Amino acid sequence: MEQSHGSARPELPEPVQALPEPSTPVPTFPEPLVIGRPPMLRSDPGVLPTPHPEHLGRPDSELDGAALPGLVVRAASIRGDAHRYYGTPRQDAMGLWQTGEAQLLTCVADGLGSKELSHAGASQACASAYRNITDLRAYTDLQVAAEYLIEGIADDIRKQAVQHEVPADALSTTFLAAVIDQSADASSHRARLMRVGDSTAFLLRRGVWEECFGKEGEETIASSATHALPGDIGHVEVAVADLEPGDMLLLCTDGISTPLTRNSRVGDQLSAWWSQAEPPSLPEFFWQSSFRAKSYDDDRTAICVWRV
Repeated sequence: MEQSHGSARPELPEPVQALPEPSTPVPTFPEPLVIGRPPMLRSDPGVLPTPHPEHLGRPDSELDGAALPGLVVRAASIRGDAHRYYGTPRQDAMGLWQTGEAQLLTCVADGLGSKELSHAGASQACASAYRNITDLRAYTDLQVAAEYLIEGIADDIRKQAVQHEVPADALSTTFLAAVIDQSADASSHRARLMRVGDSTAFLLRRGVWEECFGKEGEETIASSATHALPGDIGHVEVAVADLEPGDMLLLCTDGISTPLTRNSRVGDQLSAWWSQAEPPSLPEFFWQSSFRAKSYDDDRTAICVWRV
């Protein structure tokens, strides 16, 4: 074989290695804010609750919201750290719907802790409110309209108890609803409120909390806490709140109302968050509602309605 003549083939240079992209820090979401002394329990969900044979388990938390003419809504229902620790279900429930003509229905319910199926009763109360609601503006007497609605809700809870073959009080739950007029042209939005038990409502106006059902001392709270559906249909309370631009209406269970009224730092922090010019985003609202404070580890449900 003849040897080829000519210059030798030059060696190819080593391929240039691409420089690595500068690392971008991954954003992290902060842990829930601790207000005051840190609680002993963790805020992470633990074991899943055991579903009842007649009623499936419930999710740890719910998040919802809406943008309506003149109104912005944020809603969250969060299982308390104590229920997470013991693996028991969230006993709170909530609901929000548009009903009728230019009318918003919001409601929260808190199943009694000592009742095995109270979480089912709370869910039933909110769903039943939507099925039984009528245009309350057609009634001249709000008390009469509220009692009519509450009777319908209580009847549905009793029917559910029959289906589960348990006593009616096994589904005992508090209940609070607000029917809010919505119109972009209105100078104020009227909220008609009704409740049985200690779930309550506040009006946040210029950074100050006002209780919609009047000032509640510890004696009143302890007394109303014994009232629950379906049994206590004779203990219906009503109130009216007019939302002006910049106001916020809060419907909540006692997991929010108790620390808000008994721990000034909690009340001040919630006021600071929810008095901003812009309502929080859904993730931000969930984070705010997940604040931690020693001794307050119950389920928390809050529905905030801003008049914008």
